[in-house]
Amino acid sequence: MKYVLTSIIALAAMVYMGYHLYSMFKTGMTVEPVQSAEISNQLTLTGVIFRDERVVYGATSGGVVRMFSNGEKVSKNAVVAKIYDTLRTEDRTLSRIENDLSILAESNKISDTSTKNTDAKINKLYYTIRLKSEEGDYATVAEKTEELLILLNRREIIVNARLNFNTEIADLRAQREKIVSAATGEHEDVKTPVSGYFYSYADGYENVFTSEAALKLGYEDLSSLLESGAEKQSQEDGYAVGKMAQSAVWYLCMKTDRESAAGLSEGKTYPVSFPMASGSEIDFTLERIVTQNGGEGAVLVFSTSTLSADIGSARKQTVSVIQEKTVGLRVPVTAVRTNDEGEIGVFILKNDRTTFRKIQILTEQDGYCLVREFSPDEEGYSEMLHKYDNLVTSGKGLKEQKAEDDGETTEYEIRIFG
Repeated sequence: MKYVLTSIIALAAMVYMGYHLYSMFKTGMTVEPVQSAEISNQLTLTGVIFRDERVVYGATSGGVVRMFSNGEKVSKNAVVAKIYDTLRTEDRTLSRIENDLSILAESNKISDTSTKNTDAKINKLYYTIRLKSEEGDYATVAEKTEELLILLNRREIIVNARLNFNTEIADLRAQREKIVSAATGEHEDVKTPVSGYFYSYADGYENVFTSEAALKLGYEDLSSLLESGAEKQSQEDGYAVGKMAQSAVWYLCMKTDRESAAGLSEGKTYPVSFPMASGSEIDFTLERIVTQNGGEGAVLVFSTSTLSADIGSARKQTVSVIQEKTVGLRVPVTAVRTNDEGEIGVFILKNDRTTFRKIQILTEQDGYCLVREFSPDEEGYSEMLHKYDNLVTSGKGLKEQKAEDDGETTEYEIRIFG
């Protein structure tokens, strides 16, 4: 008898599930759980780094083996590099390996897994490289080419479901170790003249893009400084092996237009993300807004005391200034409906019935709405959409189903929003 009862229950469950699967198939209904999301109103610009830096020189030329990573704090008189005369012929190889390691490390840092967004960035970079090449701006071409390589590598990870480039990184480190271990004889220990934060690349602008220059920057000055050209290294100085940022405080300056600048306030702190550095986000204070005399341009001068090795040593960086963040529940625009009372909402699937839930739209972007998430102690909470509700994202001939006291089910027609 027990087995018969179990079989009857199992059969009933199968019929029950089959009925609802048929109903969902008939209506073309698709369901997904409601999740929280964030939409940012942001300005994407090219930022230029200003800070007090001092180039670290070695007295001799040869193969350079650096002892610290970018952004690492180093005390005064610490050995930051060793120069081997026996590695002189390998110096270019070591530099190439260091550069490749940097590119692959950045390639591993992915914050956006959207192929569409990545392809859009690749196309934009391609045309920027092409334009700058035609203009003869080869410094920018080299800089943007590295960014392009990083994006192409990230696309490889996204499209081919590749985990990372750790195998290639390990191979390059092994190559470097093999070269370094072969070094023999005397070498020069290069020591830091000051304490600070070490960076392996000196671009010749260390005495141009200073903290003082950032605080005195006029609208035309940013372009003038960029066009002034890097300082040429003097043989009397020695051979540059890197540089020291003498203070944790640094500045980020960028050009925009008056209208965009009007949406920002001096003295206010804004999160700034670095898309090419895995989306690393740092809080900056807007020190100054410098407007163009008789024109529509403006320069923004930000400061921070937060350092990140992820950002790298490039003087110019693509940045996004986040003006405002909106947090709420993510709802596809196609799921939004309006009922006979003119109330805007969505369907959810609850207790095997389609139920209407009201929503309060905060903003809309890229085919999705961000709606307010109500707290349980607010009035009308039970009528609103909640996190983890089973949202009906699509369906044909949907109706709200309500169970009455007598057990009957009443259906209410719902119109498509808009």
